[in-house]
Amino acid sequence: MVDTILLAALVLASMWVGPFWLLMLLQPNEERTEKWMSGPWYVLGPLIAYLTIMMMNLSALADMMGDGTLSGFVEALGGILGTDSGAVLAWTHFVIGDIVTTRWIWKRSVDAGVNKIVTQAAVFFGVMLMPIGLAIHLVSMQLNKSDNTHS
Repeated sequence: MVDTILLAALVLASMWVGPFWLLMLLQPNEERTEKWMSGPWYVLGPLIAYLTIMMMNLSALADMMGDGTLSGFVEALGGILGTDSGAVLAWTHFVIGDIVTTRWIWKRSVDAGVNKIVTQAAVFFGVMLMPIGLAIHLVSMQLNKSDNTHS
């Protein structure tokens, strides 16, 4: 039963963000994308998955407090992440962070009038390799700002 819940949480977290991410990627400037991304729906699936797994593993939080030392915390964290539940929890954590940050990248890019292809690159990497997507976004915003001041 636990394996089924873990698998369902993993699939829900991963598949839920797909349509939202595809809209930001393929149609960043469309009204439909703006509408879909305006509420909390884009993060709801992964958040439910995360909270479900967390509630199933409340003792893991207590274990992380352990003996109150940094080495005890790191050891407990490694032990938790090495479990199926811990891996799914970490994955859903990543998915939530990626979709929230990618939405931020998309929204700022569209509002600033950043080139569509650059916005799409930042959104793509925002989900696939977040630090690269964030770097593309920050550089594009700086370049866009200097282009607008020189015009």
